[in-house]
Amino acid sequence: MLIKTKPNFLVVGVPKAGTSSLYNYLKEHPEIYLPEQKELHFFANRILEKNTEGPGDKLALKTIIRNREDYESLYKSIDEESAFGDISPSYFYFSDTVIPLIKSYLGDELKIIISLRDPISRAFSNYLHQKRLLLETLSFSEAIDSELKRKTNRYGDFWRYTEHSLYYENCKKYIKAFGEENVKIVLFENLIADSEKEIKDIYKFLNVADNFKPPNLKEIFNKGGVYKQNKLTTTLLKPTRFKQLASKVIGQKLSNKYKTYKESVLQKYTESKPEIDTQTLIELKTYFKQDIDQLKTLNLDISKWKYFK
Repeated sequence: MLIKTKPNFLVVGVPKAGTSSLYNYLKEHPEIYLPEQKELHFFANRILEKNTEGPGDKLALKTIIRNREDYESLYKSIDEESAFGDISPSYFYFSDTVIPLIKSYLGDELKIIISLRDPISRAFSNYLHQKRLLLETLSFSEAIDSELKRKTNRYGDFWRYTEHSLYYENCKKYIKAFGEENVKIVLFENLIADSEKEIKDIYKFLNVADNFKPPNLKEIFNKGGVYKQNKLTTTLLKPTRFKQLASKVIGQKLSNKYKTYKESVLQKYTESKPEIDTQTLIELKTYFKQDIDQLKTLNLDISKWKYFK
């Protein structure tokens, strides 16, 4: 049964490819409605909850939307907006599970936005994210070698650094399900290089005024990085139940302000990112070669992808 009050566009992923920036840019537009909570994961909630044995996994799922009533309630504040969105990066990876549910609840007359990034850069950023949260203890190459074991041991999907960087099959599934004209693929590197052009194209795709310029367009959200480890950075970065509870109590707007404060403090302790060792790079280029070749058949210009020029 279709949801009455519902989104008409989805940003389905991928993680670590600019979805936070897209959320903040799109939310500024007067014709676009987005819930105060960025990631809902409603259509993936059941499959996400089957894999929670990794460090921090259960805590990470505390805020996902689990039932139809809660999901619908997030869209009851829609006023004069014409585009209503749900930005949930898990929808891409779990396409086989998610697409039938999307069609069942929302129908098939909606727009799909997919944000992709150089697969090696994305995988490494994913790894550094877990490292930054003090959850990942292995080196990058060791973590890649441990992916299958972790998957078997029901670690959450966010530990699958390389699998999340395989794009072609899931792109094709969304294109087949919703039509090529209703699927827009955005490249993270283009969003960084020319944010104004990319967001203008997205506005056109969503049929909202494309002459609107978000005031926060020069800001990069959730940009990650590597930080010096000390008591302050550890306190700010390590996820805890108390932080999640406090976030619910103070509300999403104040929570977002806290995130802005946290990022400003962390900038003072930024360190250079480590390099990926040569052997790991060689292996990853081989691993992703077939997927890259297939992606090119979708007429994507990946010339800005650092490791595949």
